[in-house]
Amino acid sequence: MSTDPAPGPASGAAPDRPTRRRQAMTPGARYGMRFGWGMGLYAVTLVLALILRNHGVEGWLPMLLTLPSVGIITWALVAYYRESDEFAQRKLGESFVFAFAIGVPILLVLGLLEAFGGPHLSGMIAFVVMMAAWMIGSIVSAIRYR
Repeated sequence: MSTDPAPGPASGAAPDRPTRRRQAMTPGARYGMRFGWGMGLYAVTLVLALILRNHGVEGWLPMLLTLPSVGIITWALVAYYRESDEFAQRKLGESFVFAFAIGVPILLVLGLLEAFGGPHLSGMIAFVVMMAAWMIGSIVSAIRYR
C-alpha cells in the first residue's frame, strides 16, 4: 500500500484526466471543429489568392497562401484517426483503402488515355475522383457495419 498522496491540487501534481470540455467532445466533434477551422482558413486564403492574382501577382505565390489550411485539414484527419476507438479507425481505414483501390486505377487509365492522344484533363479531376471514391468507400463501410 502506497503512502503517496493522490495526485491533485494538494500534492502539487496535475490530475491525470481530461478537462471537462475535452471530455464532453467526441473525436468526431473535435474533427468537425478542426476541419471547419481549416476549411474556413482555406476559403479566406483562396479568396485572397484570387484577388492577388487578379491584381497582377503572377506565379505560385498567391496559391501558396492556401498551404497552411491544407496542413490544418490534414492534422484534423490524422488527429481524428488517432483519437478514435478501434472500430472508428477500422471504418476510416477501410474507406481509405476503398478510395485508393477505386481512384488510382481510374486516374491511371485517364493518364494513359491522355498520353495516347486523349483529351487533356485538369489536375483537379484527380481530387474529384479521389474524394468521390472516398465518399463511396465511407458509404460502403457504413452499410457494412450497420
